[in-house]
Amino acid sequence: MRRFREGFWTWSGRLAGAALLLGSACGGGGGDVVIPPFWVWGQVVVADLDGDGRDDVAVASTLIDGGTHRNSVQVFLRGAGGGFAAPSAYPLAFDPWGVSVGDLDGDGRPDLVVAIPASTPPQLNTPGDSGGLVLLRQDPATPGRFLAPVWVRTGGAAEACAVADLTGDGLADVAVADGVLVNGRILLLAQAPAPPGSFLPAVPVPVAAGQGFSSLVASDVDGDGRPDLVLAGSGGLAVLHQRAGGGFAAPVLLAVGQRFDGVAAADLDGDGRLDLVAANPGNAPNGGRGGASVTVFLQAQPGIFTATAVPVADGARQVAIGDLDGDGLPEVAVISLVYQSLSTPSKVTILRQSATRRGTFVAAAALDGTQNANFLALGDADGDGRTDLILNEGPSVMLQTAPGVFSPPRALR
Repeated sequence: MRRFREGFWTWSGRLAGAALLLGSACGGGGGDVVIPPFWVWGQVVVADLDGDGRDDVAVASTLIDGGTHRNSVQVFLRGAGGGFAAPSAYPLAFDPWGVSVGDLDGDGRPDLVVAIPASTPPQLNTPGDSGGLVLLRQDPATPGRFLAPVWVRTGGAAEACAVADLTGDGLADVAVADGVLVNGRILLLAQAPAPPGSFLPAVPVPVAAGQGFSSLVASDVDGDGRPDLVLAGSGGLAVLHQRAGGGFAAPVLLAVGQRFDGVAAADLDGDGRLDLVAANPGNAPNGGRGGASVTVFLQAQPGIFTATAVPVADGARQVAIGDLDGDGLPEVAVISLVYQSLSTPSKVTILRQSATRRGTFVAAAALDGTQNANFLALGDADGDGRTDLILNEGPSVMLQTAPGVFSPPRALR
């Protein structure tokens, strides 16, 4: 099955893998196997969704019960007392995976964009081409609540998305990472002139032949005031610099031949230039062990990156950047998951930055996450001013109880 390839590169592969693992756990050797209902969790994001100054959480989720998929985006709003209210679930017609936050319609309120890898069942040995986006615009009458979902077809396999002005007109656009290897592209949805928050049909932008992309960020890499795109893919990182007036220059490829599942961007060493961090799952996607790392790409000179790989737990999937020990310097958190293992929980590794050698990172001990977490985000979940780790499964939180010290994961509420 083509889509069940390369370590669950696409959404259908992840679902098939979950079913296979549960089937192995429930029995074998012939006869019907009854698989109990189970959750598949997509990307988790942290943002102030209701404008009260407190971090809220949104996560993509699918409850699979036999042949029934109950899909939604769950939104957890944090109250004044520090705890989270019961989630509001926004039902979706298709299995969600990626989630992004941005103001789609220019009303000053954050909206949600959900990446849907497939809206129809995948066909044997056929590249997926039914992906799309679900737009959840915020209800102007009720902060933190969202209007009915709007489906936008993109084609390809929409693995992840980012919201930014990518055409130079001052309006929010959406870029989509296409996970189909043979396509080798991203998809750009420019905002239509009217009404606000509506989009023109997706336009493919070639990036690298034979690569599928699983993660992207929109950040000003070259410091010209325009957001650029950085994509993590099956054959390395790709940087697409936005040109004046819109459009993108030819992609700059970094770490060609390596596979990256997640990417993040920030000024790590304080030199005023944006740096990149990417997660390499190593040999785990192909059933092996070892080789996983977080690669730090420091922009030592404008447009010139130096790469340093830091070994981490097998199956590194996603990275996040923030001050994780209160020293005022950015650290890196990475979530690792070996899909083929039922006995090993996910691992969270903190890469601490040296105070004397800026841009140099050392991996601390890997912490146990939840059993199947494969996305993480950073935010203050309890209002104590420290940055906590939010895992997508559950969702769950690992509270920072002292500088650089995190509690075991527990349910967000």
